[in-house]
Amino acid sequence: MTEIRRERRPRVSIELRREQILAAALKEFSHKGLHGGSTVTIAKEVEISHPNLFRVFSTKKELFMAVLRQTFAQVEKDMLIPGEKDEENPLQTMSDAWGVLMEHRELMLILLQGYAAGNDPEIRDLMQEWTQDVFERFEALPGVGTNLAHDFFAAGMLYMVAASMNLPSRAEKDAWADRFLASGS
Repeated sequence: MTEIRRERRPRVSIELRREQILAAALKEFSHKGLHGGSTVTIAKEVEISHPNLFRVFSTKKELFMAVLRQTFAQVEKDMLIPGEKDEENPLQTMSDAWGVLMEHRELMLILLQGYAAGNDPEIRDLMQEWTQDVFERFEALPGVGTNLAHDFFAAGMLYMVAASMNLPSRAEKDAWADRFLASGS
């Protein structure tokens, strides 16, 4: 009788597996949302069993919220902290950083998906807490205050929507998209 031997894949640390799952979940949830996203698809993308996915994240909602938190951390690292460190022109630094973040369309989409999933009280609270934190950090910048923080945040949301529609890639060939992205800045 011939023995069939399967090659065992090397073990992956839980930290690395978690990062792989979060990357696949960002891709899935940013395009399909909490309810449309498939944990089966995420598990296949990471090449793990569906039950193993739930050993790392207990529920689909927990995974979705972890993706949101990871996105919040990236926005903080890439935009908020550099802007807060810039004593001369913090809003310009944040605006430039937001422009770079917008190039990662899935980040913009997952933020929109977070707001769209606001029917769920836990997700609504998470999005409200993050929105409040970002707004209050803008507001606290020297010389900014409430009204300018509001306008800056609103413009950022508008550009997030523009990124979700993929307008930056269309601007070169579409005069309207180019005018829209250049306006108000």
